[in-house]
Amino acid sequence: MAQKRQVFVFLVSVMILVATASPKEESSSYWSYIKSCSALKLGGAVIGGVGLIVAAPVVLGAAGFGTAGIAVGSVGAKAMSLAATYGVGGGVVGTLQSAGAAGVGLATNAVLGTAGAAVGYKVSKKMSGCDEKKDFNCKK
Repeated sequence: MAQKRQVFVFLVSVMILVATASPKEESSSYWSYIKSCSALKLGGAVIGGVGLIVAAPVVLGAAGFGTAGIAVGSVGAKAMSLAATYGVGGGVVGTLQSAGAAGVGLATNAVLGTAGAAVGYKVSKKMSGCDEKKDFNCKK
């Protein structure tokens, strides 16, 4: 429980950083514009990476992959039924069940964190409108 609280406090801190670092187009300094855009992109990457790592066990549990096995009537049970019926995807269902029962491993967390960070970076870059080459107009 303490770990979830720490992650929550960390995510809130990053969101505050991102909210206060919004780029100002009328800024007189090119470097201040770059720093604010970098903070937005970094914040998006951190939120995406940490968010996906934290969400993975929650999503597995909600899909029915838990410590007691696959829950009756869940998405996991339907996936297991389809895998048994058609003979395809049994390994995926088994892997998801293993992750739901024992937790997500270190290597999987690394992959999830990297993928989440990449998506978070791209989304924050797109939503912030930061494009150093196009948006900043240097006038002397």
